Amino acid sequence: MDPKHRKKSQEEILQIPQRKGQRVAGIQQSSGGHQIFETYTQCQKQQQRSDLIFIVMCLKLHFVFSFLNDAQLNHLANQMFYCKLLKGQTIIKQGDSANAFFILEKGKIQVTINGEPKKQLISGNGLGELALLYDAPRSATCTALEECYLWGIDRTTFRKTVEQIMKSEYERNRKYLENATFFNHLTKEQKDAIGGVLISQKFQMNQIIVNKGDQADSLFIIAEGKVGVYTDDGLLIRMLSKGEYFGENALLQDNCVRGLTVKAIEESRLLALARETLTKILGDGVQMIIYKNQCKWILQQSKINLIIQIDKFLDLLTIRKLKKGDIVINKGQQYGELIILVDGKVSDSNQHTICEKGKILLDKTVESNGKHDQDYIMQEDGIIAAIDYNIVKKQFGESQQILEASVQEAHSRQKKAKDYKLQDLNYLKTLGCGQFGIVYLCQYKNETSLFALKIMTRANIKQFGIAKHVANERRVQSILDHPFIMQFYRSFKDENNIYLLNEYIPGVELFDAIREIGLLNKNDSQFYLAQMILQTEYLHTVHQIMYRDYKPENLIVDDTGYLKLIDFGTAKLNQPGQKTFTIIGTPHYMAPEVISGKGYNQMADLWSVGVMLFEFVCGGLPFGEDAEDPFEIYKEITKKKLCYPTYMSDKSAKLFIEQLLNRIPELRLGGSYQTLKQHVWFQDFQWENLIAKKIKPVYKPGANKIITNGQVQVMKKIPLYEQMHKDAQYFIKSQPNPKDSEWDYEF
Repeated sequence: MDPKHRKKSQEEILQIPQRKGQRVAGIQQSSGGHQIFETYTQCQKQQQRSDLIFIVMCLKLHFVFSFLNDAQLNHLANQMFYCKLLKGQTIIKQGDSANAFFILEKGKIQVTINGEPKKQLISGNGLGELALLYDAPRSATCTALEECYLWGIDRTTFRKTVEQIMKSEYERNRKYLENATFFNHLTKEQKDAIGGVLISQKFQMNQIIVNKGDQADSLFIIAEGKVGVYTDDGLLIRMLSKGEYFGENALLQDNCVRGLTVKAIEESRLLALARETLTKILGDGVQMIIYKNQCKWILQQSKINLIIQIDKFLDLLTIRKLKKGDIVINKGQQYGELIILVDGKVSDSNQHTICEKGKILLDKTVESNGKHDQDYIMQEDGIIAAIDYNIVKKQFGESQQILEASVQEAHSRQKKAKDYKLQDLNYLKTLGCGQFGIVYLCQYKNETSLFALKIMTRANIKQFGIAKHVANERRVQSILDHPFIMQFYRSFKDENNIYLLNEYIPGVELFDAIREIGLLNKNDSQFYLAQMILQTEYLHTVHQIMYRDYKPENLIVDDTGYLKLIDFGTAKLNQPGQKTFTIIGTPHYMAPEVISGKGYNQMADLWSVGVMLFEFVCGGLPFGEDAEDPFEIYKEITKKKLCYPTYMSDKSAKLFIEQLLNRIPELRLGGSYQTLKQHVWFQDFQWENLIAKKIKPVYKPGANKIITNGQVQVMKKIPLYEQMHKDAQYFIKSQPNPKDSEWDYEF
């Protein structure tokens, strides 16, 4: 990229923040094994209604509880215990482990930090919210100035209660969707997404829900109670009860108005689904989605060899409504058009029916050469979905061949690696040391290929309780084959250590690269972000994997200037419709639903990608840029409005950032990855050139920043076990543990 295109005025440069140092490493929810130092005397007290009202009112003041509605807050309040402090008693001590959150009901508490008084807490104030998210050292000391009474809840109870609340509500919503015939033609994944965005609304007896003549923009499902449909004269013409719905036309038609008035016959709770929300989730009109879902089923039953993923193929289909007598295929037309008959019948020139609803018209001609020898005509009104398959092959054929070649090459290397032995490895250099292990640059005897060998001791794995994570890391890496993702070859184990053999990627972290580049322009940002989207698309759609720690430190700019995603220690297989509740990741890049504990899925990764795009084009982070305390970072992520610096003027980039950083996870994708890649911000981007690596990279690491072949040739080669003996301080001997077989059998 021409450096001139990156120049800013001196005034603008002064406004651009300096990129800061590396962020706090990934935070994991504690297993609860630490000693707890909170001191209080628990009291027996039967909760009264006034107590519940007080607790719920106080909970609403804290961002940790902001995603819960009144009914859910009441349920949570019921789980809280009552406790007492004597004058002078310290309930929380700075630096100690944390386990519980408290609401002060009566009394006064002094807060001190490093021995200095900071503030006093009075009735209604909360203390220790961060303890509900994860086990972090207390940041302040809290001491009773007089006899105090508090309501408290520990982290384990809080997390389990919230998980139970969110799971049960989500499962109820999904049942309503399954029973509503309007959603029959949607896929499970689409229903899963809709189930997460239904809005619960309460109506009192005789309260009007919708008025005749009102603008109609939502469908309603009755969750509890009964509602009535009334004429202008107030005559009840229909009664709807639990599980029934009304207002579906509002989702199918533009500028629709209510034809009748609906009001609650008794106290009722309804689930509302807005047309705008549904459109953002599905990425298209509802009727169009129904047609495409029908096409998906038809294609899955066919023998057509699709060269691209079926969801991507569906996005390219053109849906057309035809009348009786319309010509579908003209005589003399070239073979190659794929036509799905969604509805209706098609006949040949002799009025013989040759295709009916739910079939592919003349499927044997789609992948053949030649011309049609007669006309094919609609026998009745119907709907077709069509695409020129030759154009698809031309447009995506090269990209698909490149991806297939990459997979074949990876499989070939993995097959070869099965014969490798640890004792045949030579050590060249130490690449890094972490909390859980060490990474060596290695080479096999009589071979030129380089490898990164990650070594973790069983003693550390046991001490830190990460056996499941280590097993999961190996499981995830073993199924990945993508040119923009680090290649895994095989694993080893012995009585003391676990070994993961990965490809060595000569390069630098994207974290360091963007600090050399400076503020990224649109082309620079597109280049990097597009690769991340291809990575997430592959992880999410091909393997149902959530990565959970997307950040510049986990992306390597290799010696060609392209990205490779590394470090799968936090990744997890997560089937569609499932949510996980573990708080894991790096605070500045964590999605709000991860922090809140309400459950999250793969869409949390897209939030992290959105944070990085903001970082590329704005120079700083959208939330918590100046905060070091995780509590303040989390508070901004969940509550702060997204703001841009004055020098950020790209409107399409803002639209894309706002989509990725939507606090409603289901709205980030916009329907499908194909739709995401067609966003207006990518309007001028050539995706096929990216996969073919025909785009000139933004930045290439200098020779002084990577290990070159010339350097490798002169490096001293030391047998692996000999080097491990030299680094003995990293390799703690492990006592035999029969339980290891429960998790290490795959290594």
